[in-house]
Amino acid sequence: MSKQVSSFNKALSDMAKAINSDLTTSEKLHLLVRLTPRALAVRGCSLLLLDAQRKRLVHAPAHGLSERYLRKGFVEAERSLSETMEGKVVKVLDAATDPRIQFQELAQQEHVVSVMGVPLRIKGEVVGSLRVYSRTHRDFTSSEEQFLTTVANLAAVVLESDRLIETGQPPLETKTEAAPHPVPLTSPLKPATFAHPSEEEFARLLDFYQIEWLYEPRSFPLHWEEGRITEMFTPDFYLPGLDLYIEMTTLKPGLTKEKKHKMRRLRELYPEVNVKLLARHDYDRLLAKYGHGPLSGSKTRGVGRVLFSAAQIQRKVRQLAREISKDYDGQHPVLVGVMRGVFCFMADLMRYLTVPADVDFMAISYYEAEKGGAVRVTKGLDINPEGRHLLLVEDIVDTGMTLSFVLGYLKRRNPASLAVCTLLDKKVHRLADVHLTYVGFETPDEFLVGYGLDYQEEYRNLPFVALLEEEKMDAHPTA
Repeated sequence: MSKQVSSFNKALSDMAKAINSDLTTSEKLHLLVRLTPRALAVRGCSLLLLDAQRKRLVHAPAHGLSERYLRKGFVEAERSLSETMEGKVVKVLDAATDPRIQFQELAQQEHVVSVMGVPLRIKGEVVGSLRVYSRTHRDFTSSEEQFLTTVANLAAVVLESDRLIETGQPPLETKTEAAPHPVPLTSPLKPATFAHPSEEEFARLLDFYQIEWLYEPRSFPLHWEEGRITEMFTPDFYLPGLDLYIEMTTLKPGLTKEKKHKMRRLRELYPEVNVKLLARHDYDRLLAKYGHGPLSGSKTRGVGRVLFSAAQIQRKVRQLAREISKDYDGQHPVLVGVMRGVFCFMADLMRYLTVPADVDFMAISYYEAEKGGAVRVTKGLDINPEGRHLLLVEDIVDTGMTLSFVLGYLKRRNPASLAVCTLLDKKVHRLADVHLTYVGFETPDEFLVGYGLDYQEEYRNLPFVALLEEEKMDAHPTA
């Protein structure tokens, strides 16, 4: 038996033992990419997975490659060893000249000379690529190709096993409906630790709404001196489905000022990049909406300034009803509400309509940090929505994450049309890009109560919308 064959057998044996162990999915995949370059006597190895749009490949676990190389930018599936996405094995002898290498200059700086990539398949579908990188010219042999393909198959087994665990279906007799979206393939590759607890909490919130995210996937050069990069900026999160970067600033004011400066510089240099700064104040209010974070323990003193009086609300509801009646003349729409806060607005709106309309309600689970899980429909529609004109009625749209989930659920039921009417639109925390057809009032970044809106189940019965006064029990901790 040759030395190389013995090395391959030893590596595959160790990989098989790891897969059959109680290691986490992330630990198993990291072990695979660590053992692979050792067996092949190459510099490094990387597992790349397609994002939800199947346009970009993201380095998941990697070994032997620098952070600078891994964060060089998004690897485009159509530009980087694209044949692997067609199920073919790709061998690049000279990375400096081969057009199939997307970042040739950075490959040279990384001293990458030859590359071999094999497709990663799950149930016959290509979901990514496993690649190895050599510092020397390598004409990879058929046995080396077979070895790497076997490792890719083992990685696929690990990913598929994790996906089945994450998307376990509820018993048939239960009436809850789990979201049908597959768990993103990047889910087992998320970091075990975050730089700040607030990042972990935000990641949990994104997981609940099944919004795919990547943690610090890319660094943007901001300043250069004599051709060398002297300053870079790495946003905390990237949301591929929304094409949005999120930078969280929950630290000291001085650091917040520095981050804002970097954000301005990033926008100047990369105007095509969609990036949002989530300040501590914004983040605390976002979490308080779900009953978590420092503001969730606030001591309420009472209702503050009335933002929209009962008379203002009724005038606005009548105006919205006139617009809806005109647009839906002869269509017999179905008004859909998500329980519970919308009931006041829904009741008034349907009374002012001058076209016949049906009314139905649905319910969804809400975020609880200590329980985890994913958002699901706990009560579906009683009316068959297929072929009907649906108007989703909301009391308030904030981040848009809940609304995005509900719209996706309704679209899959094949309505003739689907539109949104909201009484209140709070844009400051908007993350998901959702289209609102009918809007009553735009609101400031404040806690709002009344006319169905509650704070810890209080104040729903107020006939107006007001700001909530609160007294913080504890000052914000410094971090």
